[in-house]
Amino acid sequence: MRRTLTRSLLASAALMAIAACGGGGGGSSAPAPAGPSGNQTPGVTQSYLSGMAAVGSPVAFASVTAQCASGATLNGATDANGNWRLELSNQAFPCLVTVSGATLPAGQSLYSVALDKASALNVTPLTTLVTASAAQALPSALAGNATALSAAAKALDTGLASVNASLKSAGYTTVDGNPLTSAFKPQAGDAHDDLIAGLMRSLKDESQSLADLATAFAGSAGAEVPVPHTHVFSAAELTASAMPQLNHASLSVDAGVLNMTLAAGTSAAGSFVGGGNGNKAVLQLPGLAGTKLKDLQDISLQLSGPSTAGGKNVYAYMNFTVDLNCDATPLSASATLDDVRKRHRIFIYDPFVNFIQKAPSAISATELSTINFTRSTPGWRVSGGTSVGSVAINPTYDGSETLDGFDFSTYPNACIVDGVTGDGGMFRDKTADSACDTAAGLATGAPATCGKPYRGAIVVLGDSATTAAVQWKLKKVRVKTTAARNFAFE
Repeated sequence: MRRTLTRSLLASAALMAIAACGGGGGGSSAPAPAGPSGNQTPGVTQSYLSGMAAVGSPVAFASVTAQCASGATLNGATDANGNWRLELSNQAFPCLVTVSGATLPAGQSLYSVALDKASALNVTPLTTLVTASAAQALPSALAGNATALSAAAKALDTGLASVNASLKSAGYTTVDGNPLTSAFKPQAGDAHDDLIAGLMRSLKDESQSLADLATAFAGSAGAEVPVPHTHVFSAAELTASAMPQLNHASLSVDAGVLNMTLAAGTSAAGSFVGGGNGNKAVLQLPGLAGTKLKDLQDISLQLSGPSTAGGKNVYAYMNFTVDLNCDATPLSASATLDDVRKRHRIFIYDPFVNFIQKAPSAISATELSTINFTRSTPGWRVSGGTSVGSVAINPTYDGSETLDGFDFSTYPNACIVDGVTGDGGMFRDKTADSACDTAAGLATGAPATCGKPYRGAIVVLGDSATTAAVQWKLKKVRVKTTAARNFAFE
């Protein structure tokens, strides 16, 4: 009896010793229950590694592999909700987890690094970029390389900082917490998932793959990486209260295309800073403030519309409000329109000469077509004031001038800014001061606050003299600087 009891105790001790060995193979012999998104129940030890794969939606029925610092490669698959689970045996952490196949594009994989089994591991485009930045190599290179994998695991915080800085510079709102382990729901409305979905949409709009971006982070040496960003305007953003229009003008969206509409007729003078009584539809483009003029590379508009209406040429064009010194100092309370016009100049790209006037027209009245222009494309001009190089001063231009004529040596920091411009053809705020409330054009000494602030980059249809009915359609705007900004519509 005593001998039997002794054998039982020894056997139990041996089993306990085995369970304590191995990098992650220990724990309860019964799998711990998984919480939402694969999170383990707190306080329960498990013998598996689990998590979720998502790209803005769950990655369903994809293959999952885990290659750890030591031990056999683990294989499994995601379920319909993107959740996965791999049973551990004698693997030692860290582990590179790869998700591939199923609905992912051919040849594309997602990567993440597990430091332990305590938390569910997300495998997403964000974790792929963090892994590439931390490793300073493509994540696939970590497979089977324990030394490189361990080094990458130690640099994950640095990689995350680099990815977050790049995303913020591109205009994204990053999420709190660690994207490798923070729980989220792969559905619209979840901030973490919305960030992933927005990134993937932006890459698609720019014809760039996740692998391309991962390669850029792998070679970045920790520096910021240009990341494309698509801003999708919601219906709420385009309401008259959120984005005011001038007189008989409106914006509306139909099947992903923006209608920029001018109704026929004049309006009472006084809506503009100047004395005009026409109509002007304006789309304000967010997120470009601070962009250096020297970084402006190329711009494109995908649009359609008639070049004439009621005997007057009416066409869409772009304005950029530029601070020649990129000075963020607020205007003084006593600033006049003359003061603000000296500080903020309006750079206009006018497609009339280069596109509409040419035969056959590059802009269709019925079908969407794309016009591209760069700093070297003829058709640039700048609002009146002191010379800023050979760029023509409005309205003396003839359509042959380019933005290459700007004096970049004198104004190397000139940048796009949001705010008041004092442009005579833009919004007036009659309530700002009694001097603003008049039907006449405002004098240069009128308060600067008579001009309403607006975004530094805008697409415009019409002007302060346009009284004819006309409608243009706009599907996409692309502004390429150090990175690409695309603008689309729901």
